[in-house]
Amino acid sequence: MMISVLLSISFSVFANNSEQNQQQLEKLKKEINNLQKNLKSKQKKQSQAISNLKKAETQIATASKILRSTNRKLTQKEKDLRQLRTQQSSLNKTKQQQKAALASQIKSAFVNGRQEYLKLLLNQEDPEALGRMLVYYDYLNKARSEKVAKLQTTLHQLKNIDLNIQKEIQQLTLLKQDQEQETEKLKKLKTQRQSLVNQLAQEIKSETAKLNELKNNAKELQELIDSVQQAIDSIDFTQPLEGLSALKGKLHWPTRGKTIQSYGSRLAEGLRSNGVVISNKEGAPVNAIHYGRVVYADWLRGFGLLVIIDHGKGYMSLYGYNQALYKQVGDWVESGEAIATVGQSGGKHEPGLYFELRHQGKPFNPKRWVR
Repeated sequence: MMISVLLSISFSVFANNSEQNQQQLEKLKKEINNLQKNLKSKQKKQSQAISNLKKAETQIATASKILRSTNRKLTQKEKDLRQLRTQQSSLNKTKQQQKAALASQIKSAFVNGRQEYLKLLLNQEDPEALGRMLVYYDYLNKARSEKVAKLQTTLHQLKNIDLNIQKEIQQLTLLKQDQEQETEKLKKLKTQRQSLVNQLAQEIKSETAKLNELKNNAKELQELIDSVQQAIDSIDFTQPLEGLSALKGKLHWPTRGKTIQSYGSRLAEGLRSNGVVISNKEGAPVNAIHYGRVVYADWLRGFGLLVIIDHGKGYMSLYGYNQALYKQVGDWVESGEAIATVGQSGGKHEPGLYFELRHQGKPFNPKRWVR
């Protein structure tokens, strides 16, 4: 009785916590959604080149995700086909062995002949010997029947595998067509994007224009982070996160590659970098540095497709310039989990990852934290 009461209480607490978590998640999503609406309202005032760039890079993200999914399916189908062909080869060997064994039995029976069998029966004066002979021939007949049945089963399995192989080949053909179409689409989108990047570069050709552009980018990011932090602080989460303070020097870089822009490096007169840029090939995985909750996953001026993860106690990690995002607001991520792919969104000329760490909205050098 006591156990059932405890189980009932435990289930009730779990259900309440689950319901609370869902409510908190919905509230967070609503807050972030309102924030994104405000951002979009501001972005309407930006130049047409930036608006077009955002559209093009968002389309590239969609196309690259579809292509990635198609390639995965294609790889799996090729693996399935190889396995079916291996089974087919094994069954063909079994079929040949079964046919050879059956042929040997039939030949032996034919050589001995039915008359030999009758002669053996008539010449047996010993009843026990006659009984053994009858059992022997009965055994041969049963063995031959079993071999015939096994051969029929093997032939049936081969027929099914042949049909499955044809089906897999058809699906592979369609997937390869999809792959070619998506690859061509992605190629055209990238060409279009490059034209927009060049157009944007013309708009901010002067040093003053470049400085203003960088300041505006930094300002928008700061406003975004402040707003996200306010949204998080306004919710009393039942599953609070533990932050990063205990992990200094133990975290791993979100992607492999050479650091081509260091924290604090000069961007323009009076302006320094709040993060690092890591060079890597386009499409390489971007991994979360630690367990947390995604609080932003969208395009932002100057940073392209951006993911922000809340790690709790005021700590956040930011990942920008991505080609495609695999997480959305509210998703929980594990340490080392893939959240995006390296790209050059935000109008960049070379692929890489922009990475920042912040505490209470302020950036700090990730080099002392990540190894």
